[in-house]
Amino acid sequence: MFNRTIQHGLLMAVIFPLSSSVISREISYDFIQGAYSSVTDSSLPNGDIDGDGLGISGSLGITQNLAITAGFNATSFDSYQGIDIDTSEFVLGITLHAPIAVGTDVVANFSALKAKVEVTGDTRSFDENDTGIVAGIGLRHLVTNSIEVDVGFSYTDVFDDSFNRFGLGARFYANEKVSFGIGYATGDDVDALLLNVRLDI
Repeated sequence: MFNRTIQHGLLMAVIFPLSSSVISREISYDFIQGAYSSVTDSSLPNGDIDGDGLGISGSLGITQNLAITAGFNATSFDSYQGIDIDTSEFVLGITLHAPIAVGTDVVANFSALKAKVEVTGDTRSFDENDTGIVAGIGLRHLVTNSIEVDVGFSYTDVFDDSFNRFGLGARFYANEKVSFGIGYATGDDVDALLLNVRLDI
């Protein structure tokens, strides 16, 4: 399923230059978004572990090419050898964006990250906090007034380690304010299917 998602995303990337100049919608950087993620972590020695995440995020434009962003996400994983693992993260940052073609923006983000991992079990329980950074770059493109696609790459440094992540997605606008998104992200033994609903403000 993930390979098919990647193929569809690459196809959407190929049709970037085919967009019509009659697109009237502008790419918005003023929104509130709720999200669900289905995560698979294959970095553990005895098999994969799955998790479900919920998050909320937002963006507020402060100049023509700059927006402030913030988000919180919490993920609960299935029990692993009698241990429960929960993670959470809060990010606060800035997004720089600029048009490079009709309906197409290049986007760069830099955020501070506060992350927490909680492990609970019969004899092994602890929690650990750390601060780090997230930096990313990508493209947002309006295929039509009702469909937007995006692709991006990000780098995260936290807990004395670094992670790379590649993601792609599609957004479908139900009306001028409400849209629904689906995406896929992968990197460093972690894959995620992403669903979200967004309200432009």
